[in-house]
Amino acid sequence: MLKSLAKSVLSRASALLFSGRRDARRVVLCYHSVHPDKPYASASPAAFAAQVAWAKQHCDVVPFSAILEPRPAGSRPAVAITFDDGYADNHQHALPILLSHGVCATFFLTAGFVAGDPEVLAHFRADRRTTEVEALSWAQARELRERGMEIGAHTWSHANLARIPRARVAEELGRSKRAIEDAIGAEVLTMAYPYGKRGRHFTDETMAMAAEAGYQSSAAVLFRAVKQGEERHAVPRFFINGADSLATLAAKVRGDWDAIGWWQEKSPHWAARLISPADFRSEAVRA
Repeated sequence: MLKSLAKSVLSRASALLFSGRRDARRVVLCYHSVHPDKPYASASPAAFAAQVAWAKQHCDVVPFSAILEPRPAGSRPAVAITFDDGYADNHQHALPILLSHGVCATFFLTAGFVAGDPEVLAHFRADRRTTEVEALSWAQARELRERGMEIGAHTWSHANLARIPRARVAEELGRSKRAIEDAIGAEVLTMAYPYGKRGRHFTDETMAMAAEAGYQSSAAVLFRAVKQGEERHAVPRFFINGADSLATLAAKVRGDWDAIGWWQEKSPHWAARLISPADFRSEAVRA
């Protein structure tokens, strides 16, 4: 309740302070599952189709690897559509919609999930509070790439990288990269941090290790647009969830939610802990 109230207040503040600043905006959207009835779905297929159609009409849809490229003043917003985890419904429901609109998305795969690692599968079942979770197969992941989608990594086991030893962070980053590259036959140059909030789920050291592992850019979770000179290994993204309307999507792209990102970056830990206590647990649940 407190978290919802804070988001409402900050989004209203954003609408007053930041709306209208559309020139050269770059925004990354973070989806997970696209499914008609899964309780953890980011969008139903119908809602996702409407969102992609809106983005295609009003924005330039680009892969995540291109979102840091500068935009000419006065250009339409650039939007990157990304997916975390690697659910089978990304292939079943999201891919046909993306292809029908001729746009590319980036899929960050939890390699152990796709590989069928029993411990990783158990983690996802617990995290999603259901036994009904199904990962992509490697064949489906290869098809995503063959159909023009971009493939990135989301670690091996979906661990909170800020809460595990350095040696295991290196394993999570390197093992996932190698596994995905071997499976799809292409280099993997982008990754996304599980849970995604800086200082809570990844650190400056994590960012340096991602660069050392061979990733060129990394996705975080931070509710604001990409800025000029953005850090390559802490690229902000907006979560999209099942409650988001087209008006909400448009507001995030326009800048009406950017004050939430300001709060996420500037708030002291005691205040952040009060608003989002789950972020500070050893295995954080998704916001």
